[in-house]
This record gives sequence, C-alpha cells and structure tokens, in this order.
Amino acid sequence: MISDENLQLGQREYDWEYWGQTDKEVKKIIYGHWIIEIDEEQPARLYCDKKALRALELPTMESPENYYKIWQENIFSSHIAEMQRHVNSIIHGEQGDITYPWKSPTGNTLYLRSVGMRDMRYKKSIRLVGTFQEVTNIIFSEQISRRTYLKSDYLLQILADTFEAVHVIQFDKGVIMPVRANMPLFWNEHEIDIAHYIELVTQFIPPKDCAHIRKCIMERRVFDHTGNCVTKYSWDFKSDVLKKNGWYNILLSLDPNVSKEDMIIAVRDISELENNKNAVSTLKHISEIDSLTKIFNRAAIEEKISKHIFQNPEEPGLVLLLDMDNFKQVNDICGHIEGDNLLIESAEKLKHFCRSTDNISRLGGDEFMIFMRSVKTEDIDPLVSRIIRGLKKEYHQAALRFEVTVSVGIAHYPEDGTSFAELYHCADLALYDAKHKGKNCYSRYRSITA
Repeated sequence: MISDENLQLGQREYDWEYWGQTDKEVKKIIYGHWIIEIDEEQPARLYCDKKALRALELPTMESPENYYKIWQENIFSSHIAEMQRHVNSIIHGEQGDITYPWKSPTGNTLYLRSVGMRDMRYKKSIRLVGTFQEVTNIIFSEQISRRTYLKSDYLLQILADTFEAVHVIQFDKGVIMPVRANMPLFWNEHEIDIAHYIELVTQFIPPKDCAHIRKCIMERRVFDHTGNCVTKYSWDFKSDVLKKNGWYNILLSLDPNVSKEDMIIAVRDISELENNKNAVSTLKHISEIDSLTKIFNRAAIEEKISKHIFQNPEEPGLVLLLDMDNFKQVNDICGHIEGDNLLIESAEKLKHFCRSTDNISRLGGDEFMIFMRSVKTEDIDPLVSRIIRGLKKEYHQAALRFEVTVSVGIAHYPEDGTSFAELYHCADLALYDAKHKGKNCYSRYRSITA
C-alpha cells in the first residue's frame, strides 16, 4: 500500500467534523486503505489492506480483479449512478467523498464511507487511492436518535430489482439520473436533461401516455388518469417498438419516502403475462413462489402485507425478519448443495411453527420473513423462542464443528410502521441489533428506540 502522507485520506480532524463524533467514537470506526487501478489492457483491480478487507467483510487471498468485481457488484443499484459520478470525478482530479449502502458477501447491509483521489504520479494507467470506513453504526444510531427511517436506499433497491428501467428526476438540477437501465432506448451511464428525456420516451411510449408523463413532469406532481393528484400511479401500455405485441408497466412516484422531492419513473416488461392471459393465475402463483424452498418470495410477501394493511387497517400484525447465523460456513465447508438443503429444511420447520393464516417467505439468500396477524402479546416471546430453538443445527465435518443458529428482528403493525417498507426497515434494524447482541436471539424495534 502507498504510505505517502499526501495520499492518506480521511484525516482524523476532518472525520470529527464530518461525523460530529468525539475522538473516542471516531477510533471505533473500521478504517482501511484501498487502491484501484484501471487500464485498457486488463480488468480493473482493487487492492485493499487488512483493515479495508475487514471494513468490506471481504475474504482474504482473493485476486485484485475479484476484489474489484465483488466491490462493484454489491453496491446498491440505487447508488450505482452516483458511484459512477464519484469515480469519474476522482479520475478527473477531484477529491471524492461518498457514503453509500453496500451488501457484503456475508449478507450484511453496510454503510461505507469512501474518500479518494487520483495518484497523478502513476503514469502506467489510472490509479485511484483512498480509504474505506465502515460507518453503519453511526448511520443507524443517527437515524434512530432522530426517529427517522433510512427508507430511500431500500425502496429504490426494491424498485431496481423489479423494473428494467428506473430513473430519478432531480427537479432542482433539471436532470434525469439512471438507477437502472436494462432496456433499449434507456441510457445507463450519464445524466441527461429533462427535455432530452421527454424526447427519448416519445420513441417508445404511445403519444397519449407521453402526454400524461409530460404533464406530471412539468407540474412536478403525479396525476392518475382521472386527474387526481396522488403519491404514485401505475398503468400498462402497449408498444411495438422493442418487440411485436410488447406490453409494459410504468410507475410514476413522488413519494418522499423513496426519494425526497425527486420523481421516480420506472418501466418493466409485462409482455409474457399480458399475452398469455389464460395462464395468468398459474403464472402468478409461480411468480409468488421461491423456486428453492417453495414458500412465498419477496414480491409475494410484500403484496400480501400491503393488501392486508389496506383491507384490515385496524388489525394488528407482526413482522419477523430472520437471518441465519454462520450460514456461509455451511456453503464453504459442506458445499452449496448442503446449504440449499438447510434452507429447504428451515422453510419446512417454519411451516410447522406457524399457523395457516401466517405468511412465510424467503427474501433471498438465508433471509426469511414471517407475517402474522392477530398475535396475542403474551404469545410472541414463546413463539419466537421456539423458532430460534427449532432452527438451530449442529454440523460435524471432519475435525470441524460449528453451529448454525438464527437471529430475529421484530416489527409491530401499526406501532412501528403502516406500510411494508416501514415494517421491513424497522424489522431490519431490530435484526441488526440482535446480531450485535451476539446472534441466536431476537430483538424488537420498539426496544432499540425506547
């Protein structure tokens, strides 16, 4: 690693001012150095010292090419465009400073602060140098103390996972920024102005729908097709530009929970569903089911929770967010087949513990969610304790012995949130608290904000 003091960024005095923390608190931040090298003849490379690897929760002994690939692929899709601008500014000689959400290979959602600059002395290729700081605790503690939610990162991530094209209209700057753009006619590298964006969509979206989009953008409000002003509005349209009999769904959102005062425009391809209406019910069922565990997937549990809240606003509910502890060891030591078998087995156990009226889902990886309605307060502790005990499993592999357990975060409806996004976020904070306590336990959101 480079030791030149001019390249040692994130000075302690600057960190104090940046975070408003004391000397003792700043010392708790995991802090390490990185170098990125970019040239035309070989893949980009990321070099990290041991502290940076610890901040990123990366395994040791990987190649620099793999480190760069892992780092880039695990940036939240809601922040990819922002990160591209950040890197470009460093390449052009500016000092960059960005804090962004990142999904570590161990499955944890982290907040990383990256400060960097270009090493102009290095002539062989482009070399960027800087520091990684893992600042998740500071971000979460600030949000909890202010009783505010980190909603935008999670909700934009969900949109980017669902729609092929997601764009953010920043009215104050007069530009459109891409969050995701996996469809033709949609760009994915640089910002464009609003007028150019409207010209682009006229090539793909029918004139009547374009007029509606233009009105919403010009008036900085979202309208439904009857003229009512709403927070978000979605409709389907037909277009043969990309393919014959193509059907698409478009979403306009001006929800402050998602992106402050910016407008979101998202488009997804629904041609298969629209052109096969006789198979809609079957396809819907398939689309709701996780292919491995045969329980509901993330989209299905979100829909069912949202529908229940809409239809039964006065009925209390409970969201349990479960994450398996030491699951990575199963894959690494016993193999991915055994890892899959453990997920299937855990899903079956959850069915046994839950009632027929409860909804169980696998959100992805080793993360599960359970939604329960009308649960008596006195039944919660024994129920969750029974789940934690039931999912515990010991492994004996050669001379190695380890244990897989489960940590649980709990959010209550309506006290902790009145939407899926709010309940998921609160349960995630509670899960983070349970992990921090030592895993193999549960925590309620209300207990960490009391």
